Amino acid sequence: MKIQAEISVGELFDKITILNIKLKKINDPNKLLNVKTELDILMEQSKKIILNNKEKFNKLVKKLEDINEKLWDIENIKRQCEANKDFGDTFIKISRDVHFKNDLRASIKKEINLLSNSRITEEKEYSKY
Repeated sequence: MKIQAEISVGELFDKITILNIKLKKINDPNKLLNVKTELDILMEQSKKIILNNKEKFNKLVKKLEDINEKLWDIENIKRQCEANKDFGDTFIKISRDVHFKNDLRASIKKEINLLSNSRITEEKEYSKY
């Protein structure tokens, strides 16, 4: 089955960065085949994007990948804390880091959307902290 849905440029590159991280972190060959298939499809779509400031765009995508890699690591630490039933200082700190990092991630995606004149721009609104 094939489903096509328009997404923002920021969302596209968010997904691409996550798939690149999965290529580095996942060992299962069957899972890697699925990751590679999806990445190839999304990379093909990314070639359609016309940019005026490719250098700034690439810096934003790199920032997005760095944030997503940190979120990957945070998720693994949280899961380890859960497995150990350790809900102390480390668990509290990384649990708080999730929303700080996700807020930064959303702002980078928004910058990518604006820079690329994305037709779709995601909006976020949460309680202030």
